[in-house]
Amino acid sequence: MKQLKKMITILLGISLLVTACDPFDDDSLSSEEILETQMPFVQYIISYWRGIDTGRFQLQWSQQLSGVSGRHLAIDRYQMERFDTENIWYFYYDHIYRDLQNIIAVSTEINARAYRGIARILQAYSLGFMTDTWGDVPHEMAMGYFSQVNLVTYDEQQNVYMEIMQLIEQGIQDLDAAPQGGGLMPGPEEDPIYQGNLDQWKKAANVIRLRHLLRMANQSGNYNIALGHITSQPMFAGLHDNMVYAYREDLDQVNPHYFFREVTRAGAFFVNMLLQNNDPRIPHLLSKNVYGEYVGTHPGSAMHNASSPGPAVASRATPLALITYTEQKFIEAEVFYKSGQHALADAAFEEAVISSLRSFDIEDPAWEAEHASVENVDLERIINAKYVALFLNPEVWSDYRRTGYPNLEGFNGEEIPRRFLYAEREYNINSANVPPDVDMYTRMWWDPE
Repeated sequence: MKQLKKMITILLGISLLVTACDPFDDDSLSSEEILETQMPFVQYIISYWRGIDTGRFQLQWSQQLSGVSGRHLAIDRYQMERFDTENIWYFYYDHIYRDLQNIIAVSTEINARAYRGIARILQAYSLGFMTDTWGDVPHEMAMGYFSQVNLVTYDEQQNVYMEIMQLIEQGIQDLDAAPQGGGLMPGPEEDPIYQGNLDQWKKAANVIRLRHLLRMANQSGNYNIALGHITSQPMFAGLHDNMVYAYREDLDQVNPHYFFREVTRAGAFFVNMLLQNNDPRIPHLLSKNVYGEYVGTHPGSAMHNASSPGPAVASRATPLALITYTEQKFIEAEVFYKSGQHALADAAFEEAVISSLRSFDIEDPAWEAEHASVENVDLERIINAKYVALFLNPEVWSDYRRTGYPNLEGFNGEEIPRRFLYAEREYNINSANVPPDVDMYTRMWWDPE
């Protein structure tokens, strides 16, 4: 644990966490020590990676946030350059991907199926975030990044999605078999997210799978697989099941949104939506400006006096939610709506909205009657409500790309970008494999016109 604390302290002192060495390139560690040290570390860095520019640029293009200086202001104006994604691209491969592969390999050697199952689920989550950000990405041959060749091929997004599904299925199989296998089991120190509760990990795996089944249904137009998954698989039953990383002050861990409070502010579209609906979550989601007002800044306008995300979501120690019961219920509402099951869609929508309020200990019967208890809810209302409930969750960008909701207007009326640019170094060392004719406005495989 001392080694883990030392490494986290080093990482926090480095911009975007990308220049540090892997903390576990240490031949003196036993296999058990590798797993016990790597698992909590990789959970931490996945949450941190989700909260830095990998996620923040998406939140800016979704207009929950707006950049007010430096490169964040340029991103607000859709002036992304290849070097803007350099650090976050390689941080995934150099740290998250590599460490998860290491955990899977070591746990296979010593038959620690609980560790392997959790690692596979975390890999599915992280790989999904990668492909939904860039499209085609290296996976099958990604270990080539650590060879001297460095010519790494890219997998097409539809194949990446099949790999995500396989990782989840294999992960659940590992977790099912782990209690009888007699192998090494994680406890609270080794598994900060679920404290070694394998049933919780299986639920999370099924919700992660549902998130991606929704995109696949968007591509095919067939929602039957997603519908069957909802009705047949154990998933979250309440907010207590949320997949959340809690930052530890004793390890000098800090929520990444706290670090970026000086370069971004709340977006005007998001703030105005809250104000127009007299939303009771406002004081939890936002901080007032120096004039005691809730004000957002429009894309590219760089209004430094706009509100910032509130302490309930962006303080130093605020836990970061990776996937939640609230998101699950919104997905259910959309799948039921698309399947023509309107009563079930209404019920799932109501539970989604109310669960978001309860996450802040809010009970407001009058507001809930108007904004949650809705008959014949439609897709626009589902996505708009989800947009508010998932504040600071980049999933809202994927929702916008899939559905066109909420009804955002881009900077200077321009089209809102649909993917990140590939990193500059990829063009320098791996240009033969980088997908050609792709820019920020190229649609994803799951996002057909």
